[in-house]
Order: sequence, then structure tokens, then C-alpha cells
Amino acid sequence: MEQGIGTEPVARRTRRRGLWRTTRRASGVPSARPEADRADDWFDSWLTDAADAVGSRRALATAEAAGWTVLHDLHRPGSTDATVEHVAVGPGGVVLVETLRWTGEVTVHDGTLRHRGYGRTADVAAVADAAGAITALLAPAHRRAVLAVVSLGGRDLEPAAVRGGATAVGEPQLATHLIALPPVFSPEDVTLVSEYLAAELGGAASPEQLTVDDVFRPAEVWAAGERAAAPAAPATPAAPATGATPRYTQPANREVAGLHAGQDEDAPARAGSVTGRGAVGDGVLRVGLLVLGLLTVGNVLLAWIDVAG
Repeated sequence: MEQGIGTEPVARRTRRRGLWRTTRRASGVPSARPEADRADDWFDSWLTDAADAVGSRRALATAEAAGWTVLHDLHRPGSTDATVEHVAVGPGGVVLVETLRWTGEVTVHDGTLRHRGYGRTADVAAVADAAGAITALLAPAHRRAVLAVVSLGGRDLEPAAVRGGATAVGEPQLATHLIALPPVFSPEDVTLVSEYLAAELGGAASPEQLTVDDVFRPAEVWAAGERAAAPAAPATPAAPATGATPRYTQPANREVAGLHAGQDEDAPARAGSVTGRGAVGDGVLRVGLLVLGLLTVGNVLLAWIDVAG
């Protein structure tokens, strides 16, 4: 029998059958499974997804006993289909945790996470980007406390900062790493931020994310949107009960916009200053274009004179 035609599929099917049975017993994966493509590894990854979730949750359960609140399977802000695997909120801040399980050698060399010798900075950067999206939802006082962690499933690795903006740590060391983070949140902050993120990211739809277009959006657009979204007869809010936990607040989009930060959008002085700056900017632009045109014409004439001479 030729190698690669019969022996390799048999070995692959045997290995998959063993993984499937082990994962089903450990995490309740249904017994019915789709047809596996003999030439790809996608089915192996599908089989180990449930095992990865079980391993990460078991590691994070230890951190929960030390005062951390762990949220699972959340929406990624600004995305309709991407999700966030784990968000841990505790004394050490807000930590986004994504589990990566790779076969073969995984090392950290010269600050770069490598799998089989190849740099995986793009994977690390994707985790850091998701942490940045969550950072944008928080109030300024809590934004510096957001961290990104790449948990390496089934690997023993001490925490190491790697290129891409995250910390790589082995799954067995994950809980110890979280507990060892320097405290930045009080117990009240932990409760407040965790409840807020659970409400924002655990709902039926992903929350919107502020973009550059929103930052430079004119005040009239914000006002029109607010008028359209306002209810016909808004109810008078009830006074908060004494001693109740304050609601988590953050600046509205129009308040953090760079052109309207902390200023009254309807004030006449504000409108005048914006108009004046716009007129001055247009005048400077026109003068600059005129000078550039004159210099171009002069260079063309000098070149023509040199050729004619």
C-alpha cells in the first residue's frame, strides 16, 4: 500500500475518533458529527473547541475565587459577528482572554510569539484590537486598566509580553497571572464595570463603536439624530434610592467628539468661532494653492528658456 494513500487516512481517522470520544465525554459534544475532510485539519479544530472552552473556564474559575468576575462569550464592539471569548474583571483591571491552541512547538523568542518558528504577531494583534474596542466603551478613569492576554491551551509558559500588544501565558499559569496583577480596582469598581460590560456586550446585539467619522461629525448631525431617537413623551426618571450603586456612566459620543468636546453646541459664540476658523482655513488653502501654481509655471518657463538657449 502506497504511503499517503491508505495508511495516512487510517491514522487520521483513528486519531479523530479518539479525540471525538474524549471530547464528547468531557464536555457534552453531541454524538452526531459532520463528515470530515481527509485533506484538512478543520475537523480536528472543531473537536477541540469544546475542550479549549472547558480548560480556559477551569483556569479562570480559580481567579473567580480570588475576587474576579469572569464573563464568557460576549459580543465584540463594532462587529456584527465577531465574539470575545472571556473578559475577566477584578482587582487587576479588565482583562480580555483569548485561548489559542496550536500543535507543535510554541515559544516566545525575542519578544515574539512563535508557532513552529513562525511569528504569530497578527494573532496577538487581533486580541489586542478586541481589547481596544472594549476600552472605547469604558469611562476614562477605567480605560488604562484594560489588558489583553493570549492563553496558550495545554502549554506551560510564564507570562511574557509579546509583540502585538498582549501578554502570552500558558493555560495553567493564567489564574496565577490574573491574581498577581497590581490592584487598580476597588470592589465597587469591579461590580460596577462587570455589570456594565455584561449588559453592553451580553445583549442580543453588539454595541456600536465610535469611529473617526463620528469624531468629526458636525454638531447638527448629532442634534438631528438625538431628536429622531427621542421618545414622544419621555418619562420623568425616578430619584435613585439612598445607598444604591450608581449607574455606570461614560461620555456620550457627541461629548467626546474632538470638535465639540465639553462645549455647548447651541451657543452663538461656539457657532461664530467655528465659522471664523473655517473661513480662515479656506483662505490659507487658496493662498497656498496660488503660490504652488505660480512656482510650477515659473519652473516650466525656466526649463523652456534653458532648452531654447
